[in-house]
This record gives sequence, C-alpha cells and structure tokens, in this order.
Amino acid sequence: MFSKMILFVVVTCWIGIVAAVDDDKDEIESLGVFEGENLTIAIHIKKSDKDPQVLVTRLGSSPEPIAQLICHNEDRSLKYWESGVSLIYDGENVTLILMNVSYNQTGLYKVCKLSDSPLENKIYNVTVYQAPLSTISSSVMYSESFPAGITSAILVLIILVLITGAIGVFYWKRSKVTSYKVSQNDDTAASSLRGSLTVIDI
Repeated sequence: MFSKMILFVVVTCWIGIVAAVDDDKDEIESLGVFEGENLTIAIHIKKSDKDPQVLVTRLGSSPEPIAQLICHNEDRSLKYWESGVSLIYDGENVTLILMNVSYNQTGLYKVCKLSDSPLENKIYNVTVYQAPLSTISSSVMYSESFPAGITSAILVLIILVLITGAIGVFYWKRSKVTSYKVSQNDDTAASSLRGSLTVIDI
C-alpha cells in the first residue's frame, strides 16, 4: 500500500515536470497586422519529416482548432474549422494565411508540429490594428506620390498666385473708383461753366 502511494506521487510529479518543460519550450512571437490585410506565418518543416502533421489552434478559455495538415505516405489532406484560413505545403514549409483579418482576431495562436519528436510548439501573439482613416491614407498617398520639395514649391506657387490676384483686384477696384470720381468732377465743372456763360447777341 505504501509503495503504491510512493509510485503515485512519483508519477504525478513526473507528469507535472514534463508539462512545465513543454510550456517552457513553447516559443512566443509577436506579430502585428492591420484590419483587412492578410497575415502570413511560415512554419518550417524538417527535411527528415516526410509526413508532417501540423495543427493550428486559437488559444483562449478553451482552445479552438483552426486548421490542420495531415500527411500520410505523401498523401496530404487539409481540414479547416474557420473560413478565411489557408494552409499551403510546398515540401519544405507550411504557410498559414489568415485572409482579410478583422479586429476580433487579435489573440494567441498555437502551431503544433505533431510529427516532430520531441514535440515542437510555437505561439504567435497576433495583434490586429484598426485600419487608418481614409483621409489619413489619402494624404499619405499624396505625400508619397510627390517629394516634399515639390509639394512645398507647389504650395508656395499657389499662395503667390492668390496674393497677386488679390492685389490685382484691389487696384482694379481702386482705379475704377478714381475714374468715376474724375468723370463726376468733369461733369460738375462743365455744368458750372455753362451756367456762367452769357450769350451776347450782335
């Protein structure tokens, strides 16, 4: 009875140690992507692994499988639990693609290479950023299309044209008012001359 208890304690401790070691082996890599873009993750496969087995899960309160690659005697099969997910295997690498990602896809993703010995896991901390405003993107596109020197030169030219136009309008209005006053004075002088003339009959 006592020996069984010792064996139980030893086995329990061994399982706990193995689980802790496996958690330490999980590498964590941070990735960032904007909403609406595609997120690509390359998963390297050993050359000696002729029939790779890859499982991708999303971690949370309960892990949710997303995609799986199963190879057997060089026959490949793919399984998907979510739309907008793609796995591509070219014989050396498995490429995971999350297409048109949304903000709610932010989280931890675990890639398990089940055929590796020892088992290899990697965790990706994915952050999906909200897409920038269209006004910001359009201004960025405009600034990228034209070098800074050209845009500043165009701005200065526009300002000069506006100032020149304003000065021209000002002087045009002033000259118009002056000519009107001159013509009005001429009419007054002419009428006064007509009033002062005396007609003499011979």
